Order: sequence, then structure tokens, then C-alpha cells
Amino acid sequence: MTFLDDLSIIIDLVILVPCLVFYTGFLVWLNMRKEDLPKAQASLRQGGTLLGIVGGVIGILALWGEMTWPLNVTVDGSNVLASYDLFFFDMLLLLAVVLISFAVAVNLRLPTHFVGMMAVVIGFGVGFYGYRGYTMSPALTLDPLETFLLYIAFAATSVLSYPATLYVDWFVTGPTNPASAPLASDPKPRPQYRVMWTLLLGIFLLAVALAAVAAVAYGFDIGWAHLAAPP
Repeated sequence: MTFLDDLSIIIDLVILVPCLVFYTGFLVWLNMRKEDLPKAQASLRQGGTLLGIVGGVIGILALWGEMTWPLNVTVDGSNVLASYDLFFFDMLLLLAVVLISFAVAVNLRLPTHFVGMMAVVIGFGVGFYGYRGYTMSPALTLDPLETFLLYIAFAATSVLSYPATLYVDWFVTGPTNPASAPLASDPKPRPQYRVMWTLLLGIFLLAVALAAVAAVAYGFDIGWAHLAAPP
């Protein structure tokens, strides 16, 4: 198998994910503050659709990588890059599952908190991969710190997405589609809980922003080196 290096396009797609999530989340939050529910729902659908498209492309690349193990360099009869395929493509496939699931849930008006619950489990898995990559370098990565920060940032975003999906189901889609809410609720957050929801959503958006920064930093550190030395 010839060594195929598609890391640069994968990094570009990974950078797009937190950027789209942040932009979508911010517009939904802003329109909800203005009590403009139709615009908030429209922003959610549009952002969810774009995330599904990006997730579909990532999923195609991830499935191809899982099935072909393209990172293959044989030294003394051993594929020294075999572990790289698992380390990167496992996480990309899980990311694609979350993004596509969210897009489907939003567009079919299904509850999104199921996707949030799944993202929590996946987030802990991503964090563990990042930790093992850091402690087992260079077997899994030649840039352990940058990779660790990237994985941890995306892990935190995944875990914190659960309260964000609850907010969506209760207060964004819930007023016009009560079946999406996990439990019966008022159409707006009660006054005593507004600060809590603002804080949770703010922490989530901060985590998303940090994930974008980590992805860009990883891209600058890794991507250009790969572009400068193609296979």
C-alpha cells in the first residue's frame, strides 16, 4: 500500500467543525435572547445541516482510512505507522457519527439530547485517546503536546454539548415541538434558572472556541510540514 497523506484536508475539515458549531450556537443564543424563536430555529437547522455535510465528508475519509489503513510505511518488515491509522481515524469516525446524528435530529425534528448523551461517551473516549497518545509518543504521534491539546479540547466540547442539546430541546425546538423535550417544561427558562443556562451555554461556547484554536494550532504545526514533504 502506497503511503497516502490526506492529513491537510482532514485538518481543514476539523477546523471547520468548531467554527460552525460556535457560529450556530452564538446565533441561536442571540436570537433566543431577542425572543425571536423562528430565527433561532432557522439558525439551528442551517447550522445543523452544514455540520452534517462536513460530518459526511469526514465520515467518508474516516471509513476509507479504517478500511485501507493508508498510513503504511514498512521498515524491516513492520508497518511503523499502523498505530497512526487507529489513533486518528477512530476519532474522526466518531466525530462524523456525532455530526451526522445531530444534523438528522435537527432536520427531522427529533430530540437532540440523545446525540448529546452519545457525545458525552465519545468525548471521554477522545480524551482517553489523547492521553494515551501523549504518554505513548512517538508511537502514536510525533507532536504529543499539540495532539493532546487538540484531543482534550474536542473531548471537553463533546461532553459540554449535552447541556447545550437539552437547552435546544427544551427552549428552541420544544415550544413548537413538545415531543422533542426530554421532560415537560416551560417554553422559556424560569427566572431562577436563567443565569445557570447562560453560564452553561457560555462555558460550552468557550470550549468550542478553544477547540477551534487548538485545531488551528495543530494545523499550523502539522499541516505545513506534511505539505512540504508529500509522499
